[in-house]
Amino acid sequence: MRDMKFKGHVGCLDSEKINGQPFVVTCEMFFDPSIDACYTDKLDDTVDYSVIFDIIRDTVEDCDCDLIERLAQLIAEKILAFDQRIKKTVITVSKPEAPIAGTFASMEVRIERESHS
Repeated sequence: MRDMKFKGHVGCLDSEKINGQPFVVTCEMFFDPSIDACYTDKLDDTVDYSVIFDIIRDTVEDCDCDLIERLAQLIAEKILAFDQRIKKTVITVSKPEAPIAGTFASMEVRIERESHS
């Protein structure tokens, strides 16, 4: 799930908390090798991506943390808790309008987390 765009209020500055800004999230998921959908080609046998999208959107929009590292961690935890077939996730959170003087495409973090179940 690549380059999903949301508005959030994550940041250390008051202006970021009050006004918000865009965030771009990419979510890679790694499934148990025996996930049935690989063999059945049935929607019911895989993870519902629309629910994952909603989890990510709600987390970004509702988060009041200061750091994108924390936002990425919260997203990873919620995704891994959603479905036990998800064994690992890699989350990238990009902040294209970070309040930093200079020219850049985005400030971002990328974390990798594994399920413990």
